[in-house]
Amino acid sequence: MNTIRISKLAFITFIIINIISCNNKEENEKKSNMKTNKTEHITLINPFEVPEGKLEESIIYWEACRDFLKKEPGYISTKLHKSIKEGSKFELINVAVWESPKAFTEASQKMSKELGVPPTEGLKANPSLYTVISE
Repeated sequence: MNTIRISKLAFITFIIINIISCNNKEENEKKSNMKTNKTEHITLINPFEVPEGKLEESIIYWEACRDFLKKEPGYISTKLHKSIKEGSKFELINVAVWESPKAFTEASQKMSKELGVPPTEGLKANPSLYTVISE
């Protein structure tokens, strides 16, 4: 009878240790992935005030800028968002990811000299660079 109790106790202890071990392993993997996935990339968030009647022209201009910038060193990605709210102050918002502020600044300066496409008249950009501080 004592042997059976010890065996049951040993089995329960074994199960508990394995559960704790698995939970610790999962937690350690999550921490490791957070460290590995954390980058020094920066995010450009650029809300645009689009003049009335100039939406399509503004999108074409943005696409020309995107096509130029995506060939530049340090470019990672970009997406243009359109507000679903009628009459929104910022009808278009560009969100782009760059390797560094320096890469973005150099590419932007180069684009302003070499793009060859004039900006949409009245289009107001409000760009700023951001880093992720919480997820």
